[in-house]
Amino acid sequence: MNMYVVYCNGTVDHLDLAKQTKVTSFQLSDRSGSPPAVAKVPAAGVRPDNCLARPASLTEARPQDEGNAFIVASAQLQREDTNGRMPYSLLNFSVPAWTLQGRQDLGSFDVLNGTPPRIARGSDGRLRPQPADIDPASELRAELSQYEGGTTLTFATPVATSANTVLIGYTTSQDAHGAAYALMHRTQRSIVRIEGIPGSDPEPALTLAPGGQFVLHSVRAFSSKQDSLQLAATGELRLYGADGKLVSQQTDERVAGGWYAIALTPQGAAVYTDRHGNYRFVSLGRMFGVEPVQDPSTDDLDGTRPGVIYAGG
Repeated sequence: MNMYVVYCNGTVDHLDLAKQTKVTSFQLSDRSGSPPAVAKVPAAGVRPDNCLARPASLTEARPQDEGNAFIVASAQLQREDTNGRMPYSLLNFSVPAWTLQGRQDLGSFDVLNGTPPRIARGSDGRLRPQPADIDPASELRAELSQYEGGTTLTFATPVATSANTVLIGYTTSQDAHGAAYALMHRTQRSIVRIEGIPGSDPEPALTLAPGGQFVLHSVRAFSSKQDSLQLAATGELRLYGADGKLVSQQTDERVAGGWYAIALTPQGAAVYTDRHGNYRFVSLGRMFGVEPVQDPSTDDLDGTRPGVIYAGG
């Protein structure tokens, strides 16, 4: 199986999951027609102020989608100074060749006070941008109110979704400043609190597994560096199951420091990047599902939250 890591600056890294190695890296601007439908970054190290390319997160995969990658992209490098807007298109690439098959204009969107458009499949099967007034957090809270104990999850927000499970961040009503996390299982109509997170971790880095039955906590802590405190990965990995209990715990020094988990693979590996095009794989000793993971965050401008596309072959 192959994994394509899509960064906001339009870079795509191709990883071979069987060999656990990076095969190649390319720019979507070079493969998106003429003029390119994805803006070209003028020089190495130049960072756009908004996402130029992001996979369209779909809750399901259709048979006709096999061999296709859908990318929300902008041909404009920077947002407009006057209104903070950028134009976006939905691009359809055939994989693994990454040949542009089609382009659908989505319109102009306010990215100064919002995010690039999110894509949903309509009842007719077509992909369209979701209305800007849809708030995932508000929808989640309305759904939680129908679950036993759901109203006690104050300020609940979705962190990630896969299959029929949503990873939720919230604060408890008893401690409005304390972060906590839970899994909402839609099939069982239940809420399961995850034990031990955040612990002493000031900003937990959590990764939902495909299928939604496991959550990886890549533990971080503050360390002194050049007379300042910096948050960095400790190399400790804690895996939690669908019941919210700790399943396994291990430490891998290879992913300590400036390494960031970007995905869990169906084969049971955690994939980490260092933001410089390098990757490391850590086996977690079990298999996961194959259902796609939706991450509502579109901001990986620092290179730590890229989009991920899996493809066979």
